[in-house]
Amino acid sequence: MIVVLMALAVAAEAALPAPPFTLDVIPSRVGAGQPVRVQITPRGDAGEFDVYLMWEGSEEAAFLTPQGAWSARPVAFRPRLPARGAPITFEWVPTPPGDVPLALVVVPPGVDPLTRAAWTFRPLVTRVKVDLPAPPDPTWTAFAPLAGATLLACGLVALGGAFFR
Repeated sequence: MIVVLMALAVAAEAALPAPPFTLDVIPSRVGAGQPVRVQITPRGDAGEFDVYLMWEGSEEAAFLTPQGAWSARPVAFRPRLPARGAPITFEWVPTPPGDVPLALVVVPPGVDPLTRAAWTFRPLVTRVKVDLPAPPDPTWTAFAPLAGATLLACGLVALGGAFFR
């Protein structure tokens, strides 16, 4: 039953028109802690809209705040954004590592973005692949304590030799 309801919701969203904005994220794959360039480009001819950037496809809603952090409560990334004008470009460090599905949801000002029945445009979805941090080099990790102990011993010998002359 849930599968049928989800299929109906997806079909309803697909029937909605494209939003008056585009969403681009470059590059689409980064290392952990590296930024991407996000661009929201107006392509409509009139009107103002609340623009949300959401984690797409999650059971729990997550919204990207203007500060670049995730929020569990609806936070418009840009409230009352005009559908015409210059693009909005910003750098963002995507987290957590893995596949980050970012959805642009555009609703009329003041509409709750969690009320899908109130959506007038279909969401735009793009993905950013964030690689896991590289593990430390096992060779250096294994020899680091030994190297530290050797340096300490050499320093003590040199200090002792200077003291007993």
